[in-house]
Amino acid sequence: MSVVLLSSDLMSTSRIAGAAKQIGIECSIALSLAALDSKLVEGTRLVLIDLTMPSVVPSVLVPKIRTALKVRPHVVAFGPHVHGELLEEAETSGCDRVLTRGEFFSRVVEILSSTVAPAE
Repeated sequence: MSVVLLSSDLMSTSRIAGAAKQIGIECSIALSLAALDSKLVEGTRLVLIDLTMPSVVPSVLVPKIRTALKVRPHVVAFGPHVHGELLEEAETSGCDRVLTRGEFFSRVVEILSSTVAPAE
């Protein structure tokens, strides 16, 4: 897997998976925290975290992602601009990038292509 997306929002997952497919990047979707463990496999280059997911605690989740794989993946979190404390927690927890939903979706192709080399 090149990209793992943690989100239960089907509109978001569809947009992100579609953008990834368009540029030739494989995207695996974890619809729950429990499903994330099986999706984090060697070769994962990027983990996208939707901060609107129920029970997502960045200070717990990000370090877990960082240590789950031998090669450390980039971690990008996104969430509503009105959830400033959650966005800040994601940043202080070690995410490589934290964006509001609007910023993220306006730059999703750039984020995917700059972080993950297209699949051969």
